[in-house]
Amino acid sequence: MQHIVYKNNIKQCNVNIDHVYHDLETKGYSLFNVGKINKDEFLEFCYNFGEVIPSGRQKPMIDDIFINDGTGTAKLPFHTDKSYWRLPPRYEILYVNDVYNMNYGEITVSSIVDAFNALTPNEQQELIQLSSAYKSPSNRDAGENPCANFVNFVDGKIEFFRYRLDIFNSNHPAIKKMADFIEDHHVKVKYSKADILILDNWKYAAGRNITEWGENGFRHLYRALLV
Repeated sequence: MQHIVYKNNIKQCNVNIDHVYHDLETKGYSLFNVGKINKDEFLEFCYNFGEVIPSGRQKPMIDDIFINDGTGTAKLPFHTDKSYWRLPPRYEILYVNDVYNMNYGEITVSSIVDAFNALTPNEQQELIQLSSAYKSPSNRDAGENPCANFVNFVDGKIEFFRYRLDIFNSNHPAIKKMADFIEDHHVKVKYSKADILILDNWKYAAGRNITEWGENGFRHLYRALLV
C-alpha cells in the first residue's frame, strides 16, 4: 500500500518523514530523538503518519506503559501487535518519556518478509492457505468465531502478516522455519530518553530483549497505534 506523507518535515521535532519511511521500508523501524514532549504533542506528532486508534475499547488514544522490576524483566517473544484485530495496526509508535537504571531491554526487530521469502514455494503456499481461530477479550469487531489468515493480501499483493505463535501452531514446519530465521536475523534497537521509535507492524516482528533493573529502575513509554 502506498504511504501517505502528511508533511515533508515536522519542524518542531526536526524530523523528515520521507527519511522515516525509508527507514521503515529498509529495516522495519525508525529511531530518532525529539527532545521533551508531552502526551498531547506526541499524539499530534503521530497523526503525521496516519490515523491514531485506541488499543482497545474504552481506552485512551495514547497508552501509558510503565515497566519496572515487578512488571517486566523477561524476554518478550517476536510478534506483530494486535494480530487478533480484523485489521492490525500499520504502525506502532513509542515515545520514551523516561528511563532510569535499566540495562539491556532493547526492542528487537526482524523481517517477516525476509523469513517468508526464505521458504520454499511449497512452504509459502502452505502458509498462504493457513488460518486459525483466535480469541481475545478486546477483539475489534471480530464477530463470532473469528478466523485469521497468517498471510494477508490487499489488492492481490501480500501486505501484512499475523505473526503470533500463540495464535498459529508454532510446531508447523514452515512457521518453525520462519521463527528460526526471525530469531537468527534480528537486530537490537537501543533507545534513550526522549527517543521516538516507529515500528512497521505489518511486515516486521518486534519483541524485547531480557531486561536487568538497577535500584528503583523503570521505563515509561507512550504508545500509539496507527492505521
